[in-house]
Amino acid sequence: MLFAVGHMQSSPVAVVIVAAVIYGASRPIIRWVADKEHNPWLVRILTISLIIHLLAAPAQIYVVNSFYHGIADWIRYDTQGSILAPDFRAFNFTLANANVRGIVNDGSVSIMAGVVMAIVGANQLATFLVFAWFSFLGTILFYRAFTMTFPGALTGHRRYAYLLFFLPSTIFWTADVSKEAIMTVSLGFIAFGCAKVLTRTPGGFSTLTVGAAIGVLIRPNELLVVLGGFAVALMVRPSADQRVQLGSLKRIGGLLFMGLLLGISVYMTLHYLKLGQNGSVDLTQANRNNAGCANGCTSSGFVYSSSPFRWFNDAYVILFDPLPFNAHGTGQYVAAFENLVILGVIISAYRQIRILPRVAFARPYVMMCLVYSIGFIYAFAALGNLGLIYRERAMLLPFFLVIFAFPITPKGKLAMYDWEYKRKDRKAFRAFMIKRDRTLQAMKAAYASGQLPRSTGAPPEVSVGPGVSAPSSASDPPLE
Repeated sequence: MLFAVGHMQSSPVAVVIVAAVIYGASRPIIRWVADKEHNPWLVRILTISLIIHLLAAPAQIYVVNSFYHGIADWIRYDTQGSILAPDFRAFNFTLANANVRGIVNDGSVSIMAGVVMAIVGANQLATFLVFAWFSFLGTILFYRAFTMTFPGALTGHRRYAYLLFFLPSTIFWTADVSKEAIMTVSLGFIAFGCAKVLTRTPGGFSTLTVGAAIGVLIRPNELLVVLGGFAVALMVRPSADQRVQLGSLKRIGGLLFMGLLLGISVYMTLHYLKLGQNGSVDLTQANRNNAGCANGCTSSGFVYSSSPFRWFNDAYVILFDPLPFNAHGTGQYVAAFENLVILGVIISAYRQIRILPRVAFARPYVMMCLVYSIGFIYAFAALGNLGLIYRERAMLLPFFLVIFAFPITPKGKLAMYDWEYKRKDRKAFRAFMIKRDRTLQAMKAAYASGQLPRSTGAPPEVSVGPGVSAPSSASDPPLE
């Protein structure tokens, strides 16, 4: 499989060199992320995920050549990229030779392929490895957004990490020269930037802008959905018991900035989507752009009904179709297994679902993920082709899984996260956590100076609200 190739040669020597360079460049990034998160187990998790991402690149070529007769979106992209690469290497940035008609949508992917090939050569597998690496870096950004929203909760971190870094579709469909690979990076930057803004961490809007600049050239319609979710999250006012409030001026400035990005996204989206009769959206051209084939054909051409009453049916199609009972063929059975895993995650997260409205207002990033998920299902079910939907679903899952993976105290134990408390009790809970942390710090200092014997027990339980109490053990999670 390592030497599987399509219409373009893949020199084994160049492939090995590129893979080695990617692996070597990734190790410091992996260690930095693990140190930043204070989670040594991330080194092993991220390393295994990186290797799987890289192995998915030759697997993508093998599957397309063996089962789809060499017909795939990336045939056009890497062909045009190989033509552009020599010109780019000579600092001649003309697009005419490769018949690239624009820098938005398909053209941007071909241009990116040309840039990569100008560095690694016209080597199909080596280029795929680079794009697979891009998507791996994008998943790291999604993970950082999640942990920034829910700091110090290792159980939730592990659950989200396993789902994010190892779901087959998010790995396989982003391991080629494709919009999915680039959009994973774009949406990763956007998610990380939004999480920074919503947690009042510096650099949020600049990070968000980088992701939006990438996404507006690839899929402005997806960008429109995610920015709409972020706009809703910005309007969700933090609870009065939180220690830091977002000032009115900053809130207005953020909304104006979001209005600008949304305006650009709307313009780019309307430029590529055509309105049909009765206000419906004709996605024939969008399908051609999103799905294409070697000769630019479309595999789906029907008019989408915008009725919201079909949303639950659309949700079933995007998230769970096929399941094992209606799957046919090896590919569908693999998809059915992943769909079954997602269904199991949702069913097992019944406690998260029960308090989801409370969490969405306590942590606006969850609100953004919820709005994006609802909007994505509504908009992208219009593709009408199960293969295309399954491929593009890779852009939904990193946001969607947040809804069911956010940390929650094990059943039967006292709630130790502020988003688990009702709004009226949250202020007392946070006050207790501040007091507990100060007490633990004082005890640690006393231990270090010898003023307090090691056998001294922890402080007793302290009331944190009406009918609510919390233990003050040193093993409890720190203040969020």
